[in-house]
Amino acid sequence: MKIDIILPFREKFTLSKASAVSTSVKNSIMYSAYKNNIKIYGQRVNKPILENNFIGIKTNRLIHFSNNVSLIKNYLKLNSNYNEKKIIEIHNRPYLLKYLFKKIKSNPIIIYFHNDPTEMKGSKTIFEREKILQNATAIVFVSDFLKEKFQEGLSHISSKLFVIPNSLNINKKSILPKSNKVLFVGRLVKQKGVEIYVDAISKIAKNYPDWEFILIGNSGSRNKFFKKNYDKEIIKKFTSIAPNTNYLGFVSNNEVLKTMQISSILVVPSLWEEPFGLTAIEGLSNRMLVIGNNVGGLKEIIFKRGVLINNINKDKLLLKLIELLNNPELILDIQKKCWETYIYDQDKVSYQQDQMRKNIFNKFFE
Repeated sequence: MKIDIILPFREKFTLSKASAVSTSVKNSIMYSAYKNNIKIYGQRVNKPILENNFIGIKTNRLIHFSNNVSLIKNYLKLNSNYNEKKIIEIHNRPYLLKYLFKKIKSNPIIIYFHNDPTEMKGSKTIFEREKILQNATAIVFVSDFLKEKFQEGLSHISSKLFVIPNSLNINKKSILPKSNKVLFVGRLVKQKGVEIYVDAISKIAKNYPDWEFILIGNSGSRNKFFKKNYDKEIIKKFTSIAPNTNYLGFVSNNEVLKTMQISSILVVPSLWEEPFGLTAIEGLSNRMLVIGNNVGGLKEIIFKRGVLINNINKDKLLLKLIELLNNPELILDIQKKCWETYIYDQDKVSYQQDQMRKNIFNKFFE
């Protein structure tokens, strides 16, 4: 079975710059039975992950008015043999489906949602989502939360809908007990709840000098005004709290995972409804005690594996951190239990995905 995977243009399929979609695709392919028959299409990069599988596409925004449109149109030019039996998978760009539907009638097309469909161009309205249901062979979501969002307002439940979570293997090098480190990892923006973390740490850092409180990330914004007036203030406030607060800035995903391997607690205080929460499974895979807001896809990941806080704010987080830092045995107990119901192993998720692909392929071409 041959499989083509089309990434959003903004994804840079490299180890140092891979974001959530690229990381998800990479992790699933590593254990796929069809690895040698998978091609990944995305923007041209130097030293791509899975170099034998990756095909960089040159885009022309001036001609096509959009890099994503340019990528999909050039993909279609490169793959003009529409009679070739294969599955085509497109990630997180529902508005590009119309280009595939127009040209391709003889191959199954699968769309993967990594974000809220009701907030994405091409799937915001009930009409648009019904059109996707009508024309796509399958629709895949990384969480039940996203599947439920897609179904809002639809008149019937479709058998075309699948949930396949992001995956990450347990890090067996992460040994207990772990170092006295508390982490926040993510973009320094309001919706990620970074201010809640910083405000809570400002109240306790001096009282726990044997603990290190770490902040990892940047705003990810190109807006210089925004960066000047939010993340710089957050960084300034955090670094002035106490000697045991440490701002590491933006670091590669590999470096984040190395830090998680030795750290005890991860705080994920997102205010928005996280579609999945890859940072949370990175923490769990490294046997960290993960504290998160009880919203969106986060609650699916952390439930019975960590600590969920309803309507998180600085006071609630502060009280929970004090409880935990005063009770190392409780921390250890939760860390030990977080692997008991861990369901995100790459081989298991890849097998689930491959079975879906196999069934779709056989049914489509029977």
